[in-house]
Amino acid sequence: MRAPLKLSPPRSRDERDRLREMQRPMHIRFFGDELARVNLDRTKLERMKYLEWMRQLGRKHGVKPENKFPYDGSLGKE
Repeated sequence: MRAPLKLSPPRSRDERDRLREMQRPMHIRFFGDELARVNLDRTKLERMKYLEWMRQLGRKHGVKPENKFPYDGSLGKE
């Protein structure tokens, strides 16, 4: 449970709009324009499909898949 969000009172529409205006420049600064569009302008399903496409394209061009379990015994065996 994320206590601060659950315990705080609901935000007004003006507050939500102001936060939304600050969110896009922050995303562009941190992640770049393309990922800001993906994160903010697409639905969750579209976002997941796009990210999966991006992973497949990377693998096609030689990027190794991420090892999700760093202690599974595969470290240092390259």
